[in-house]
Formats: sequence, structure tokens, C-alpha cells
Amino acid sequence: MTENYEGLLHVPATDPNFLSGIGRLDNCDLAAMLERMGMLEGQGEHHKGRIKAVESELASRAEPVPKRGRKAKTGGNSREIAAMDKFQADIETAERLYADGMPYELDRIENEIRFFQDQAGQSFIEMGKRFIRIKAHEDHGRFMRALENVGISQRGADYAMAAARKFSNSQTFANLGQSKQIVLTVLDDDSIQTLEDGGEVKGVTLDDIDKMSVRELKETLRSERDGRKSDRKSTDKAIFMKEKKIGELEAQLRWQELPTKEQLAGAKLDEYLQPFNAQLHDAIFAMNRCIDMITEAQRIEAVGYAQLNDFVLKHTEGIAMITEAFGELQGAINDIHIDRIEESEKAADSAFSIID
Repeated sequence: MTENYEGLLHVPATDPNFLSGIGRLDNCDLAAMLERMGMLEGQGEHHKGRIKAVESELASRAEPVPKRGRKAKTGGNSREIAAMDKFQADIETAERLYADGMPYELDRIENEIRFFQDQAGQSFIEMGKRFIRIKAHEDHGRFMRALENVGISQRGADYAMAAARKFSNSQTFANLGQSKQIVLTVLDDDSIQTLEDGGEVKGVTLDDIDKMSVRELKETLRSERDGRKSDRKSTDKAIFMKEKKIGELEAQLRWQELPTKEQLAGAKLDEYLQPFNAQLHDAIFAMNRCIDMITEAQRIEAVGYAQLNDFVLKHTEGIAMITEAFGELQGAINDIHIDRIEESEKAADSAFSIID
């Protein structure tokens, strides 16, 4: 008696009832079922797993007819059956370990992924808000210990704080997800507001960004970042030339009468201004170049995750040294600030003692 296959069209391919059901169908019914699922697939329904299972069942029943005078070649058919068995085993493993109790439907699962992406983006901004509060309340050392306590790197915290400052008042940007938020932190506030208002930045709108992959977004905004670097260098150069001219004029006025110790100290500090700025720009450029190289390494054809991971691990010590150096720089800046406050307080105490 021929079984009716219509009832199997909505049973998950990994369900034992489906597998036993198609096993009871004859080849004609299986062929008809395969044709029916192909038509439904063309109408937007998802039957990929069921199609593969039926094809595997038909392949397992096939008996190749040898050509006259030659032995039958069964190796290719065996490989196909083995591949189909592996495909079915992969489906069964995925469903057993990671299924949520609902039948597999691609559209539904894609929507669920988008939901969790939105949640991750909002959580990233909320983390950034809290890092900002900690940084405002604590000194640098305690802030770094707080990052260690929650298992977040300083770079990750910096990105989260940047996302909070730029996107905390925009649900639209929060819905883009964490990875895209990190990429978009390179934009200035005017560009972000333009996107929020429905305008274009670098030829793309917020809707375009939502549809892009993270890699496409990085490539689109790379020219924006390079343009900002060029503008910043030009601005810094103009400011330096202006400050140099002002310094020369002030020096001419200062030396008309005997300079004070503070004026001499100020003149000496001015000598450090240009090389200090140059060193900062070189460091920023070098860090950005390292980031670009990591991105380029990921595009190497056939490169694997293990290879990329080994590549990064070889430079762990260097990265740790950079992090340590940044901490020392921040500490030095904080120490300078504290010393100057102490000196000001001592000077004030001395003035009051004279008055008394």
C-alpha cells in the first residue's frame, strides 16, 4: 500500500518519524515528494533538510547498471552516500545539542539572531555607561583593577565608553549591534547626527549600514578615517605654526625685562611641545597600522582561525608592553597633576602665613 507523503512535508528532517516515514515510501512516491518539495522551496518555504534526506534515501536504494564488458563503478555512488550520511549526522548533532524545541526554519532563526544582536548592542552601551562612571570616580589604578575584576580589556572598555558617549541617546544605533557600534565610533558627532536624521555619510545611510556586513562597513568608513587623519594633521600643523609665532612674539616681549623663574620654566616647556606631539602622532599611526594589518591578515585566502590565533599570540608580549607603557604614561600624567596641586597648595599656605 502506497503511503501518503503529504503529512511528512512539515515534519523536521531530523525527526525519527520523518526518517521512518520516507523509508516506507516507494521510489515513485519519493520522487513525487522530492518534486513537490522543490516546488515549495521555489515558493519561499524551507525544505532543504527534508530534500537532502529524501535524496539520501533514494541514493541508498539505487543500483548502478554496469556498462557491457565493464565492471560497475560504485566508488562515486558510495562517496555520495557517505557524504549524505555525514550531512544527516551533522543535522542530527546540531538539533540534539542546540535546538530550542521548535522545528528548524531559517527565517525564524535569522530573526532570532537579529534579536540577540540588538540585545548585545544595547548591553555594550550600558557597559560603557558604567565604565564611564567608574573612571570618573576612581583613579587610573583602581579603574584598571575594576576592568580586571570584570574580565574586560582596556581596549574593550574604551570602545564601550566611546559607544556610550556617541549612541546612548539613540535606540537606532543601539540596534545595530556591538561590532558595528565599534566600527562607527570613528565617526564624528556631526556625521552620526546626519545618519540619525536619515542623511548619508560616505554615500551610505543608516538603513544601508544595517544591511551591511561588519567588513563592508569597515571598508566603507576606512576612507573617512584616513580623511580625518589628514585633516587632523593639517589642523595640528596650523595650530603649531600659530603657537610658534605667538611664542616668538611673547618671547620678544618677555625678554624686554628680566624674566621670572616661571617664565623661564614656561620657555623650557615649550621646547618639549613639538617633539611630544610628534611622538604621540607616531604612536597613534603605528597602532592604527597594526589594526589594519590584522584586518588584512584575515583576508588572506584559505587562512584559518588557528593560524590567525598563533599569529596574534606571537605578539602577546609586545601588546602587553604597549598596555603597560600606556598605563605608565597615564600614571605619569596623573602624578604631574597631583604634584602641581600640591605645589599650589603649598604656595597658598605660604601666602597666608605671610599675611598672618
